[in-house]
Amino acid sequence: MTKKRKYVTAEKIENSGPVEVVVEDVTSHPLCLHGPTLLFASPKGRYFACSACRNKKDCTVHIEEEEWKKEGVKKRNEKYYSIIPKINKEAAWKNLQEVKLQHPSDRAYCNTCKELYIISKSRKHIKDHKVILSLTNEQLTHPSTVLPPLENDGHEAQYLFSKKAISTVLGILTNNKISNIVCIGTPTIHEAAQDHPEFNSLLLDYDTRHHLFHPTNKFLWYNMFNNYLFDGNKDEKILKKFMKQSKNKGLAIVMDPPFGGRVEPLIQTIKELSNLYNTLCETADKILPIIWAFPYFAEPYIKNIMPEIKMHDYQVEYANHKKFGNKNGGRKFGSPVRFFTNLPFSTIDLSNDSSYKLCDKCKFWVSTSNRHCTKCRECTSKNGMTYKHCNICKRCVKPTFVHCEKCERCCQEKGHVCGTIVESQSCYICNEKGHKKSECPQSKGENKKKKHK
Repeated sequence: MTKKRKYVTAEKIENSGPVEVVVEDVTSHPLCLHGPTLLFASPKGRYFACSACRNKKDCTVHIEEEEWKKEGVKKRNEKYYSIIPKINKEAAWKNLQEVKLQHPSDRAYCNTCKELYIISKSRKHIKDHKVILSLTNEQLTHPSTVLPPLENDGHEAQYLFSKKAISTVLGILTNNKISNIVCIGTPTIHEAAQDHPEFNSLLLDYDTRHHLFHPTNKFLWYNMFNNYLFDGNKDEKILKKFMKQSKNKGLAIVMDPPFGGRVEPLIQTIKELSNLYNTLCETADKILPIIWAFPYFAEPYIKNIMPEIKMHDYQVEYANHKKFGNKNGGRKFGSPVRFFTNLPFSTIDLSNDSSYKLCDKCKFWVSTSNRHCTKCRECTSKNGMTYKHCNICKRCVKPTFVHCEKCERCCQEKGHVCGTIVESQSCYICNEKGHKKSECPQSKGENKKKKHK
């Protein structure tokens, strides 16, 4: 699937220390070109900043929380209501129908102008423009094969699911009798679904180029980090209609966010979409089925906020990523991206892939390098290595780890500094730094919080 890969949220501002996302309703937040901002909290205070861009140079909106209470600041921010770009999906759909009537040799796409056009009727695309000529019917229905991937790593670099990964996703949905898909940042899943009559899908993506190739009710311009539909009520009606039609057919979210995206706003988006579906279809209050592609090292954060979403051992490969493709020429231990899902692992059938084996104890498929630990009672590998069990820590660790008697924990032998614990986020129970949720004193009924230096 086409991926907005480092189209990421702010994590650190000018080395000011760790930054947390304050999860709340964003409808009253200031706007930027990417929709409502998010509220961040740092040691220096709380502020509103872009939900999408890490660098200030990519999006300059930065408003202190106290400043936002001033009427003058709110008045100046109103300009974004008019300067956020617009797209005309109706005109684009009409143009696509005209292009389809032409011979392939008369069809072209200009990535410089972001325009799909008829060659014999246009002369504005000059030699230095990035033009793709002679578009086939197959390319018009599968625009991810046409559109050059975006390459700005600080904003929205894109990668595409491999054919194997696409097939795996559709197989999981089929095994769960789910036929309707909300594709968030996953255009190749959307395109593949259109090839199968048993599936119906809706694409929500930030890349506006896709609106040139899809019907008006099949693409919504969308920011997954603030659950924002840029075309407002019109697209909201399309989303609601799609959800209502999915009531008796099964509905799932398939999402592939940027690798550096913050977990908190993404889970908030999942919750808001689930609540919308539950309200529209008058169903039980539950999270929609989700297949979420994300790096394995995000597991603790996802698990802490939404424990019903679990990480499967399947390694998600990308067709246009040098390291996250197949193991031949790719990363030594395979792709670090996994599927996080609340669907039963037993429905993820990898029997046709020689890289996986069925664990007779776990009762689901795992990587052939993953070994079942009788003490942990699970297949413990996270990163493609074969983990080993530490009897002192009473858990499995990476094979490159050693147990440090001074720190009383396992750690990387090379470069280890005793007494130092590095955690990228705070505990989700007490919000203190230096320990995980599973180690939180509050969860054990202790009054005094234990702090690691």
